[in-house]
Amino acid sequence: MRLIEDWPAILLEKPVKTLLLADIHFGYESELADKGIQVPSQAYRLKELLVRVVEETGAEKIIFLGDLKHQVPLSSWIEWREMPEALKVLKEMGVDLALILGNHDGGIESMLGDLVTIFPSKGVMLNAEKRVYLLHGHAWPSQEVLRADLIIMGHLHPMISLRTDIGIIAKRRVWLIFEGDKKILAEKLAAKRRRGSIRLIVMPAFNPILTGLSVNALTPKDRLWPLIRSGAFDLGSGEAVTLSGERLGKISFLRKLLMEEHEA
Repeated sequence: MRLIEDWPAILLEKPVKTLLLADIHFGYESELADKGIQVPSQAYRLKELLVRVVEETGAEKIIFLGDLKHQVPLSSWIEWREMPEALKVLKEMGVDLALILGNHDGGIESMLGDLVTIFPSKGVMLNAEKRVYLLHGHAWPSQEVLRADLIIMGHLHPMISLRTDIGIIAKRRVWLIFEGDKKILAEKLAAKRRRGSIRLIVMPAFNPILTGLSVNALTPKDRLWPLIRSGAFDLGSGEAVTLSGERLGKISFLRKLLMEEHEA
């Protein structure tokens, strides 16, 4: 298993070469249009990015970790027409496609037909190099997650806020990596007691024009996603890593740095 440099993508080598991608959000530009921000359809650009990452990695399968589409409860013409066309290109390349439902994927089955295999929002276990539990992240996982060595999710579109030398705050997409406690997670899931640690990776959003959650600007009172609210994973202890592989340090340090620069 490896994080693909300069891509918000993970490649699992076994049992077949499988790409994990999160938060494509076909149709996001329709929401921008409703707010008066005119952005042309990004479906062609997203298709080209998907084709490129498949070609560069030699992937035989893609598992989308939720939010393949964007608009809810209604959907735009981009999602009805251009999203299926983009996915057909991948199918014609011989790539098998699967989707774990995210909170934006309502009604997507009728749009995609048999193009994509659908899994429920609670997630699914994949026996790869490790036991990997995959989910979008907006919903609680099933108790099966406790058998996993690693959890991989999307949903947050994680970013880090960094203040430049001229005082402007820039945001960069990052990976988040946590070490968690199975015992605490088992208690929250009302499951049989477990011991040991479990790793969590939160993926950056694949769609490059999306906004994201600035994780070092959050306060303890902010509502967070279920796995962090469980107490099994501590937000401040998570490590942020850029798409190019730069290890920025723990979120608690990056939060302190941002606050100190603001006060200076």
